[in-house]
Amino acid sequence: MNYINKAQAKKLTGLSFLGSVSATTKHQKSIKYNELTYSLYLAPAKMSGYEVCPKRSKECTSLCLNHSGMNRMNMKGDMINQSRIKKTKLFFEHHEFFMNWLIDEIKSAKVKADKLGYKFSVRLNNTSDLSPESFILDGKNILQLLPKTKFYDYTKVYDRIELLKKYKNYDLTYSFSGNNFQDCISALNNKMRVAVVFKKVPTNFWGYKVIDGDAYDMRYYDKKNVIVGLKYKNVRKKLTKNSFVIE
Repeated sequence: MNYINKAQAKKLTGLSFLGSVSATTKHQKSIKYNELTYSLYLAPAKMSGYEVCPKRSKECTSLCLNHSGMNRMNMKGDMINQSRIKKTKLFFEHHEFFMNWLIDEIKSAKVKADKLGYKFSVRLNNTSDLSPESFILDGKNILQLLPKTKFYDYTKVYDRIELLKKYKNYDLTYSFSGNNFQDCISALNNKMRVAVVFKKVPTNFWGYKVIDGDAYDMRYYDKKNVIVGLKYKNVRKKLTKNSFVIE
């Protein structure tokens, strides 16, 4: 598959787009801060046949945000999941095509933000946990290809924190999975943010200040050694006692 332009890619794959610009409820909040966020949603865990969440726990997998929001309502059958599966397979099986399309979309989104006089950011992992260094084209990863673009992610892969030393345009928040408590404390002690999902968000937890993580998603605006409190979002599977969600 050879990428020519977005119109050709849509026709060839049957997909309307790879990513969206401040379209989801989460990313629409960026507009209040005069910012547009380009966001990519892939099929989580091994839904596509390819593992995209290498350090996921059984608990976080069962309550994945992939089944929240519009996908929870299961609009038009399973169309959203099938679209995400197709995008994920495209990433692994036709990577060069995928990357050319992705970068084309990001550049177009950046032009839109510039015209509005807005800031611009990119989140590649909304329902996945892939290293940005795996998004490669012509021997360079996406952080190198777009050095003036701000990228941010959440991750459960502790070693990925090392990427912050390599790339100035990358921001990372470590995430509690339900069974990585010691790594969370280590991250906090090293002035990292840690995201934790709560049934009811407190003001302090583990001896650290908790900030409202649902006010906006652009975590690079936050202080470093705080807990980002995220309120549990209802998914298709009913919540039972689960170490991933702090009750």
